[in-house]
Parts: sequence; C-alpha cells; structure tokens
Amino acid sequence: MQKERGERWIDLGVLGRPRGLSGAIWFRSYNDQTEAVTPGRRLRVTDAAGVERSLLVSDMDIEPKGIVLRFAEVDGREAAEALVNARVALRRKDFPPIEEGEYYHCDLVGMEVVGPEGEALGEVVGVEAYPTVDALRVKVGDDELEVPIADPYVTDLDVDAMRVTVDLDALRAE
Repeated sequence: MQKERGERWIDLGVLGRPRGLSGAIWFRSYNDQTEAVTPGRRLRVTDAAGVERSLLVSDMDIEPKGIVLRFAEVDGREAAEALVNARVALRRKDFPPIEEGEYYHCDLVGMEVVGPEGEALGEVVGVEAYPTVDALRVKVGDDELEVPIADPYVTDLDVDAMRVTVDLDALRAE
C-alpha cells in the first residue's frame, strides 16, 4: 500500500503566463509553502490538450507576486506560452521528507473514517486548509461533512494504517 501511494502523481499547481522572453513562466502553487518544487526536480507538466511532458526545473525565483520557474527544455517566450494553464505534478515518493508525526494533505485522502468504537463511518475525500485549522472532508453515506483536524473531533490519525478516528458527537455538539 505504501509503495502504491508513493507512485501517485500529486497536482502541485498550474503554470501561468510567461515572464520575459527567456522562457521563464509564472507558477501558481496550490500550497504557498511548498518545498516540492526546487531546481533540479523533474516535474510532470500536462498541457490543456492532455499532453504530458517531463520537465526539469533549472531555476526558480520566489518573488513578492509568486514563483517563477525556468525549465531546461523550455527555451524562449513562445515555448513558455504553450505551457500556459498546464498542470504541474510530482510523484508522492519524490516529495521532501517530513518529520515524525507530520503528514501531507494528499496522504489523508482515501483514509477510512471510524468512530470512537471502531465503527466504520466513511472516507476522507478531501482536505481543506483554513487559516485557523485544517479540516477533513468526510463522505458519510450520502452526506459530506467537514471535521476539524483538532481535539475533540479527531482523536487518532494513523497515516500508515490509512485510518482516522473521529468523534461525530463532539462535532454535532457545536
């Protein structure tokens, strides 16, 4: 299961318009604090027509307005224009390592959701990052609800076992 998760491609963001004439292009990351995109990293870039290319990040600039990428295989503004709105992805196994007890949001999607007594409740279908707390989007039957990743709502989160224990009574008490 761990190997299977590592092979998944995770969307990191979208390429914007070119900057200048050299082939540099703006990158709109889904995560402002991403460390997954760095020079020397090979990314999968999928254009609007669905054509996938493997591109090597040769350089990047972090500017007040955002991130600017340069790819070794993209030479000139015209080549960069062909990549506008292309999706950028990286295999999960190529993400930077994290500390014990930490996790990436993409690792939580697909987790089994159980109650305090181990009873099956549903599945994590997404994660929302809010300024004050992250929340799991959980599919329970035909409903979808958000569960803050905090006490007393989430009592156990086991990424290796792909299982999260939630207390829906605590959530309903609000």
